[in-house]
Amino acid sequence: MSSPALDRFTVAALAAAGIAAWPSSARAYCVTETCVSSECTDEEIGQKKPGCVTSYYRCDPIETCPSTCQWGQACSTPPNDKPCTSPPEAKWTCSTIRWNRTCMGYAIDDDGSKYFDLETIRRTVDEAFATWANAECPGGGKPGFAVQYMGEVSCGDVEYNVRAGNANVFTFRDARWSRNPEQIALTTQIFSTVDGEVYNADVEMNTACYQLNPDIALDRESRGDDDGCGFSRGSRHDFLAVVTHEMGHFLGLSHTKHAGATMVTSFGGDEPAFRSIEQDDINGICALFPPAEIDPMACNPIPRHGFSPECGAEQVTGCSLAAMPRGGGGCAGGLGGLSAAAIAMAARRRRGGRASAT
Repeated sequence: MSSPALDRFTVAALAAAGIAAWPSSARAYCVTETCVSSECTDEEIGQKKPGCVTSYYRCDPIETCPSTCQWGQACSTPPNDKPCTSPPEAKWTCSTIRWNRTCMGYAIDDDGSKYFDLETIRRTVDEAFATWANAECPGGGKPGFAVQYMGEVSCGDVEYNVRAGNANVFTFRDARWSRNPEQIALTTQIFSTVDGEVYNADVEMNTACYQLNPDIALDRESRGDDDGCGFSRGSRHDFLAVVTHEMGHFLGLSHTKHAGATMVTSFGGDEPAFRSIEQDDINGICALFPPAEIDPMACNPIPRHGFSPECGAEQVTGCSLAAMPRGGGGCAGGLGGLSAAAIAMAARRRRGGRASAT
C-alpha cells in the first residue's frame, strides 16, 4: 500500500536513449523540466491524469528543444523540434530536474564485474567526477558540488526507498541487459515531479553487450544468446569516456546536439577524447552548480532516509540508520519521477578534427 506521501507524486518515465537524430539547430547544453498543472489536485497528479503532468527538454541558450512531448503527456524518446519556451498556458509550473544539495555520495555494487576489479571501478568513477568538479566556470571558480565515495554495497538494484535507506549505486550487468541493447550505459534518476528535486541516481553499465575493458573480451559462452544484446553484442568502447558521460547525467545534464560535447546522445571514433568535457558541458554544469567553495570532506553525502548497503526489501521497515559517521536521513518526503538517460552506440562521428573509426 502506498503512503499518503506517495500519493502526492507521480512516476513519469523520461528517456534520452538510443540513436536519435537530434535537431541540428540545438547548439547548447540541455536539462529536463518537470511541469505540473495548477488545475489538478495532488491526487490527480499522483495518478498521472492526462493534462496534469508533463516534461520537456530545455536548452540554454533557448533555441529549439529535442522532444516528442505534448503538454499534458510524459516525455518519450527524442527527437522532434519543439520550441524551448515556457509552457503555453499559465497553469503550468515547471522546475528543472536537479539536485537541491551540493554534496552527493555514490557506492559500488560489491558484485563488481568480471571485467574490472573494484579498485579500478572506483578510480575510474572518481576520475570522471573530478573532471566535472574541476571545470573552470565562465567568470571564474569551479562548480559548487562535491561527491564522496561511500563504499561497497550489497544492493545493485535500481531503486529508491521512502521507508528505508538508500544508496546511489554504480553497478554492472555482466550476464544480461534487460533494456535497449543499443545502450552502453544507463543512468536513472528519481525526482519529485512537484519541484524537480533529485532524490536518487543509479548507474548501470552494459557489460553484457559491450567490451569496456580492452584487455578482456566478452564472455559469451557462459551466457549463450539470451543476454538481451541482439546485434549490439561485442563492440568496444572506452570505459572512462562512457563513465564521464554518465556522471554528467548523474549530476543533472541531459543530452545535447552541440558538436564535440561529451553529453551528446552517442559517440564514436576517437572515444578517449570524450574523457574530457568541452565548453558546452562546462556551461551546463556551472549553471546547475554555480561556482562555490565546497569541502568534500566536510559536506554530508548521506541520501534521503539514510544510507544503507542493502536493498529496501532486506531492510527493517522504518527509517534506516545512516552507516556513516555523520548524521542524516529521516522519514519525510516521497517518491518522485523516473528519469533515464543513456549513452548509445550509433553512427560514428568526429570530435576535435580527429579521424573517426568504423
